[in-house]
Amino acid sequence: MTTTAQHDHRYAGIFTPTSSDPVGNAPSASVFVSPGFETRTLLESIYAVSSVDEVGSDKFVEAYCVNLERLSVQAHWTAGVVASAQSHAVNVNGGGGGSQFSATPGLGDVLSSLGGGGVDEEYVVEAFLENVDRLEALVKTMLALEFWRENVLFIKSRKIDSDVAIEEEEVEFEIEGGERGEEEADEYDDLNDVDGGEDDDVGGEARGLARRLADNGNALRAAFVLHAETTIVSLLSLIFYKGIPAGLLDGSGGDDVLLSLVDYCARQLIFLGTPEESNPALSRQKNPLLASQLSGHLHRRPRIDEIRDSMHDSAYQTAIASVTLARYLCENVNEMGPSLLSRMLEVHDFPLLMVPLVEEPPWTRRRSIEKGGKGNNVFSKTIWEKLDEHNEWKEVPTADLLLLTKLEGQPWIALFHLTASKVFREGYGLDEYRKSRLMRLRKYVHRTLVDQLPVLEELARYLDELSILGVPPSGQGVHRPSSSASSSGLLLRRVDSV
Repeated sequence: MTTTAQHDHRYAGIFTPTSSDPVGNAPSASVFVSPGFETRTLLESIYAVSSVDEVGSDKFVEAYCVNLERLSVQAHWTAGVVASAQSHAVNVNGGGGGSQFSATPGLGDVLSSLGGGGVDEEYVVEAFLENVDRLEALVKTMLALEFWRENVLFIKSRKIDSDVAIEEEEVEFEIEGGERGEEEADEYDDLNDVDGGEDDDVGGEARGLARRLADNGNALRAAFVLHAETTIVSLLSLIFYKGIPAGLLDGSGGDDVLLSLVDYCARQLIFLGTPEESNPALSRQKNPLLASQLSGHLHRRPRIDEIRDSMHDSAYQTAIASVTLARYLCENVNEMGPSLLSRMLEVHDFPLLMVPLVEEPPWTRRRSIEKGGKGNNVFSKTIWEKLDEHNEWKEVPTADLLLLTKLEGQPWIALFHLTASKVFREGYGLDEYRKSRLMRLRKYVHRTLVDQLPVLEELARYLDELSILGVPPSGQGVHRPSSSASSSGLLLRRVDSV
């Protein structure tokens, strides 16, 4: 059942530049996707990227930077209209059993103009839910894009004790087993030699593909390719709002995609929890340039820095969108098999990955801005800003800092679903370290927060019970309420095969 909290936090983490208001004006004619033939045509162009050689090709750009972006914009806007219609529904029979509801006039007409049959029809999302292969293609492409961003676009040098950089080994990308053959290797070399020259930057990050793209003036194309990963994550979040398809929960092998998603979300949560001193992408968001500095920076920066800035921005936006996706995985934890549960709770420890997002929220910053006129009349003012659901920084008055945004609600809802689930309470192994980390959340569950998210009363009760629970010291085993949870003497750990 969809709760009010779910509706309130539906769009958190969604980044779609062409749809600034998911429940506002309809997409422009160039972006609008009508149901039926046009939707099917765009869906048929989506394919699974099985190698980084395909990333950035003309086929890829058309499929993911154009067609999938259009589908994503349409899906988010349609979902916004549906949610708005449901929230404005009124009882036409005066209450009681068997009452019927009617949507606010106008909103249903909007959906009817899309060719849909009713106010709750989300044809783009339903098209993905009806075909698990399409979801698998999205996940495979998302993983390929992550690998391309981290290992191909920029290749970092490894250094030994002396400050002499050694050459990085050639990166091999494998998917569904096997190694790259000679023909594929030649194609990979051609991709890296698009400027036809030798790599004159033998040390540092610029030895990757970014240097060639910068020399060829393809910085904008790189930005489009990087944004495709964010589009996929936000679309998956919208799809999983409807629930995880049964085909992805099939223990006979269909849950390999979910296993990959669990690993992916864990990496993104770790990324957001990394201190900004060691996280250039987060530092770039938390410490933006002043307005007087920004113009000169944009004018002077070389193309290689433009690509690097695009990479940092994309990494941050994708990680923010992944928090919502992780929340939906936590929400469906009761439907997952033992291998997925073990992956989430024991291997990656999702409950503890949420703690840094509460203590050092990556969507809140305190910075200085310039006020006044020109010359000596300019002065600095310190303000607080929070990231809204459209990935835009908005100033927040000090008095409103405790008001929960949709992004801030995501880790709390994820923690609620985890701690309230039977499988978590029976199978999550507690020791002194895990207990101490979880107890750090208790001070944040205050009355103002509970008034905004009443379900957190259950989380507060769990933490209060945990405070008096005796658990083993770290490194000396774990406490599990269910004896059957650890009765097996042999545990097999699955690995990501996608």
